[in-house]
Amino acid sequence: MNETEHNYSLISGNASRFIAWLLVAILTLQTGCSILPPIPHTDYQESLGRIAIISLNDQPEIEFEGFTRSKGAGAAKGAGAGFLTCMGMMGQGSCTGSMCGAFLLIWLGVCGVSGVVGGVVGATRSPSSTVVYESEEKISNRLSTEVVQTALGEELIAVALEKGTRLVLTDLRLLQSTSEERDYRSLADEADTVLEVTLSHVGTKGSGLNPPLQLVMTARVRLVRTQDNTEITTVEYTHTGASYTLAKWSANGAQRLLQALEAGYISLAHHIHDSVLLLYPFPDRKPHTIGFLVATFGLAPEEPPTRGQLSGGKILVDILEWASVSSLRPTFRWQAFPREGDEAMAPEEMLAVRNVRYDLIIARERNMTPGEIVYWREGLPRNSHTLTKILKADTRYFWSIRARFELNGRERVTEWGAMNLDAHESLTAPSTGSYRFRTP
Repeated sequence: MNETEHNYSLISGNASRFIAWLLVAILTLQTGCSILPPIPHTDYQESLGRIAIISLNDQPEIEFEGFTRSKGAGAAKGAGAGFLTCMGMMGQGSCTGSMCGAFLLIWLGVCGVSGVVGGVVGATRSPSSTVVYESEEKISNRLSTEVVQTALGEELIAVALEKGTRLVLTDLRLLQSTSEERDYRSLADEADTVLEVTLSHVGTKGSGLNPPLQLVMTARVRLVRTQDNTEITTVEYTHTGASYTLAKWSANGAQRLLQALEAGYISLAHHIHDSVLLLYPFPDRKPHTIGFLVATFGLAPEEPPTRGQLSGGKILVDILEWASVSSLRPTFRWQAFPREGDEAMAPEEMLAVRNVRYDLIIARERNMTPGEIVYWREGLPRNSHTLTKILKADTRYFWSIRARFELNGRERVTEWGAMNLDAHESLTAPSTGSYRFRTP
């Protein structure tokens, strides 16, 4: 069975979860159809010349959300959540007539009981303050400034060298941070462009009572022309990794955290390199409807299909949120590039596209988030692929696809396909906004 760490719900309400999921999906679809995303600026790519990768020795923001620090805090959080959830349910309807006052008194009593139950659950399930602080200390010890900045910068250099990018100064320069913008004109004899990268945020996010906490890492990237120190572009990319409870993150000397951080450095390095140096944005920026309340950005999945927004429900989740495949070695199919919309928006460039291939990525689901990458193929020759690896039975997965091709003699890649703009443009793939399926 799938190893999801379930979070207790104070009030059972599969029907209300489904309604909430439906409303979110409708709003997402309507919003996506009414907003035309801007085309990212990439004209600079042809004139970058010799590139130097430099990492600033900035202290990243370290923030661990979702940590309940004592039994009392856990009880208070539980009681508050129970009461507010209960009152929120009352607010979804209306009350009129002579029976309204009596109904409100009865309902307030029900909500009071809900709050007490929530408080008991909170006190029972929350870790002690000693356990929490010890766990935080273990994790923080793995996050010294120089370690994290060097790891990301060196991983980016390794990716660039592997992909044949024209690098100079191939040993990472880790510069001390200052409050002023750096002046790179002194490097003009060695490099034409500086790719400056900084890990600006690392931590976890999660809410509830001892919930699964998802690792989040954000990198800030600047391209600077050394001749005149002009900033060419600046952008941030975020890696959203696996989710575990605090105890599991910190077990065995925070071994899971070390592994997740390493996976995050690799994911961010690949995403930064390709998005900054190789990206060819889809000419057709519109979301495309591919099923019931499902809109996608980029290459849309055809098999397996995908579902709408994640709600976290326990009964309807497999029916409405995770498409089933019939085999542990399923065949994937997706839209071919260029799509009709791309040809209509940029006909001349699409006629010049050559040697189209595809990159496929699959990650196992962990607590409703992407965990470890289990399958990665680059340069697939067709818009379909049968996995060469057997997946695990009765397991959920996230996946995504992008095109890789040549245009005017240069290799280019598109954005990863996703169901929302953040996942499409600024999140590493796969993310919770990627496509989903489950095995039999």
